[in-house]
Order: sequence, then C-alpha cells, then structure tokens
Amino acid sequence: MLTHHTELNQALFLCSDATDADTFLSKLKGNFDYAVTLVTDWGQLLQLAQEKPYSIILFHLGIATSEEELSQIKKLIDIQPGAMRVGLYKPMSIAKRVAFSECCHRLYPLDIEPALLGEGISESARAQRILGQDKVRELVGSVKTLPSLPDIYLELNEALSSSKSNARTIAAIIEKDMAMAAKILQLVNSACFVLERNISSLQEAVALLGVREVRDLVLTNKVFEHFPQDSCWSSFAFEHIRDRSVLVAGLAREICRTVKASPIVTDQAFLAALLQDFGMLIFATHDPQGYQKVMQEASDLNQPLYAVEKMRMGVSHTEAGAYLLSLWNISPAVIETVLFHHFPASSRSDDFSALTAVHVADAILPNVTNVLGCQISSRLSYHYLERLGLEVKVNQWQQLAGRYKFSHPGCGGVKSSFS
Repeated sequence: MLTHHTELNQALFLCSDATDADTFLSKLKGNFDYAVTLVTDWGQLLQLAQEKPYSIILFHLGIATSEEELSQIKKLIDIQPGAMRVGLYKPMSIAKRVAFSECCHRLYPLDIEPALLGEGISESARAQRILGQDKVRELVGSVKTLPSLPDIYLELNEALSSSKSNARTIAAIIEKDMAMAAKILQLVNSACFVLERNISSLQEAVALLGVREVRDLVLTNKVFEHFPQDSCWSSFAFEHIRDRSVLVAGLAREICRTVKASPIVTDQAFLAALLQDFGMLIFATHDPQGYQKVMQEASDLNQPLYAVEKMRMGVSHTEAGAYLLSLWNISPAVIETVLFHHFPASSRSDDFSALTAVHVADAILPNVTNVLGCQISSRLSYHYLERLGLEVKVNQWQQLAGRYKFSHPGCGGVKSSFS
C-alpha cells in the first residue's frame, strides 16, 4: 500500500494500478488535500474501512463486474455510512451509471477536471457538515416514531440491481400490496402527470414512467402514510403536501428534458422533488402548536417558511427531511437537492443539476394551500439562473407549468414568487 501524506483528513483510494493512482493523484494537487492510502482491491478497502474512519473513499469502477462492485459499495456503506463516496469510471453504459449514482456522493469520469472534482467534494462536504449539526440530529432524534425504509422499497431496489428486472417484475412486487398498487395508479392518472390517456394497469404505468419513477412513488406514499394527519393539525392538509410534491416532480422531470439532462440527473430530480417537503410533516406531528406559531410568524413577516424555521427552531424542514433520508442511505445527490432546493445560489456549481430542476419547478408552481397564506414553496432565484445562463428558459418552463392543473387541491396559493 502506498500512502501520500498531508496534514489534513484521511482518504482511501482504490485503484488496481499504483502507477495510474500516482498519476491521478498528482493531477489533483491543490484540489484534493487529503492523506491518501492506496489499496488495490475491494477486500483491502473494506478491511481498512473496518479498522478506522475515513473522510472520503474514492474507487475506480470496472475492476470487477458491476453487480460485484455494487455489492461491495453497499458493504462499504454499512461499515462507514458517514464517509463520502466518490466513484471514478471509464466509459460505461447509462444504466450502470444510474445504478452507481444512487450509492455515490459523486460519480465522475476518470478524466474529470481536478477543479471540478474538488468542487464536487466540497459541495458534498458542506451538506455533510449541515446534517452533522447537533441541532438537526437532536430534533429528528427526538421524534417518537420515525419511519424506517419500507420493505417494499428495499425489495424494489433489489430487483432493480438485477439485470433481469423489467416492468412485469416491478409491477408484480408492488401488486403484493393492492392498496399501494391502487394508489400508484391513482397518482399516475391524476393531475400530477400530464398524460394523454388513462393508464389502466400497473405494468403499463411502470413501462410508461420508468421503473425508478414508480419505485420512488412507492417510497413517497409509504413515507406520507407514516405521518397521518390528526385533529391537532389544521394549517395544511398532509395529502396536499404529498400531491403537490408529485406535481413538482412531474414538472422537474419535464424541465430536465428541455435541457437534455442525463437520465441520472432526471431520476435524482424526480425523487428529490417527491420528498422535498416531507420534513414539514415531521414538525407538524412532533410539535403542532410550536410549528403553527412558526408558520404564523412567517406569514406575518412575509418571509419564506424555511427561513423562519431556521431562525426560531434552529432547524429547517429541508434539514430535517434530508437528515432522515441520510439515515436511509438514499442517493446523496437527492439528499443534497432536498437540503438546498430553496437556496440553490449557495451551490458553487455552474451546471444544470437536479437542484436546478427542483428549485425551478417548486418556485413556478402554485404555493401549497394553507390557512395562514404562508410561503411554503421556493422563491425563484434569478441570480442563480443567470449564473447558469438559464434565465432565457424561464418563459418556456412557465409554459410547461401551465399544462398542470392549477386547480389541483394542493395548489391554491400564488402561482410563483421571485427573489
């Protein structure tokens, strides 16, 4: 094993060829300030990961088969869930990249520009610092009954990792829960998706929307089922939060298509949009009276809800939701999008991403109906879009939003707001 010493944090690097590793690390000087320990196979990597913690773990992909490497990465997550994972790949299919992207904080081609790799690592590190705050962990930890990752979601993930999965096998798993199957068909045929015809079978829905999208709808429905609304809360309907999130997911997916975003970004945007606001349900069920006061103050001050949450509670609903997702080992890119979607300008990246799509879709669709008239959705950041050179797309995206039914019960506020 070869070790490159610096005075900063520890990193593990899996590369089968020491010369290639030296070449790669030499290019990163100034952009990657970690003490790097090189290993040449997954067995060594997992052994060292068991012996001491590492801030970041990089690995070349393609050393073994994709299924074997996915299995090894999942073992790594079990051993060190808090370590940042960065995958480096030679040319590979989109399907394989999609699968790896769900397990990695960052996924880059081997010829990635050093500055971009350093920037991406810095972004993920920032998210980890926020979610590692004591206030976030303590608040979410104080909730009496937090949901666990649903069994059906785990089963769907297992099926997706198999090369033999298809629409029929995915539909068969969901149909074991007839209530769930009915709910998915209801959502697919609702205003949340702009479809030209009614979908009558789950297999057809899976084939039309995609296996990952349907899997993500299953997860969303299960999460919202865990937080049933009771008489203690009346400021907004939990069902409206869920249904509007599905609307945002549909629009975010269309926005991705307008810029020809990769399937990886599109999938990340869809799931992040679905789960962007469920942290509000955590607050509303945990401390209804306290959260009601926060909403009232946000309305009185005409300030976004997330800003007043942070000011009064020390934790925003995006932080609470993102923290719970991190406990489930949901795709790190999805977690970061949920965390930052209200203030995307804080991101250093100048590229279109899932964050861009979710932020825009959330801002240009009508606000969630609530009795206080509180601004729950995002305020569109023109500064951010101008930085990305995307401000010219806003009119097109607003036209896309016009295809969605603004009369949907979950959307009764103003159509959009801007900052």
